Amino acid sequence: MKTAALAASVLVLAACKTPTVHLATPEPVKVDITMRLDVYQHGKETEKADTSAKSKDPTKDRMNRLADIQNFKNSRLVGENASALLSIRVDTPGDYGDYIRKSIEAENTDRMALMKSQAAREKVPLPRIQKAQADLAQKMAFKGEWIEVEKEDGTLEWIQKDS
Repeated sequence: MKTAALAASVLVLAACKTPTVHLATPEPVKVDITMRLDVYQHGKETEKADTSAKSKDPTKDRMNRLADIQNFKNSRLVGENASALLSIRVDTPGDYGDYIRKSIEAENTDRMALMKSQAAREKVPLPRIQKAQADLAQKMAFKGEWIEVEKEDGTLEWIQKDS
């Protein structure tokens, strides 16, 4: 009986030998891939002087200058006034100052066009739209940005947003 058990054990162990698996291939694996690449341009990246160029879409123009406007705000050069427009807080000399002034002028023109359009569409006075947009701009402003707020006595005051 011991011999039979020993013979069975040897047969079982011999049968458990793992097969050899070859991971390398004799030739490289060939894959046929068809690919489509679509490239979209959402606004031209041009020289800064072209930012003031107007298209017929104020919303698109605002999106194209959004990074510059935010950079001006982050640098504390401009702030959001109580009329929902931008005001230059620090007058910068030279070409860069001219660029800031042109950008702010173009931004304010587009903002005003959009607010007038909204006022006409909703049949409400423009100052009401401006107040709502100014409140929204104050809420959306980042900490440290300049905003013009109305005090309790009705006067306006420039402050840096604290939260």
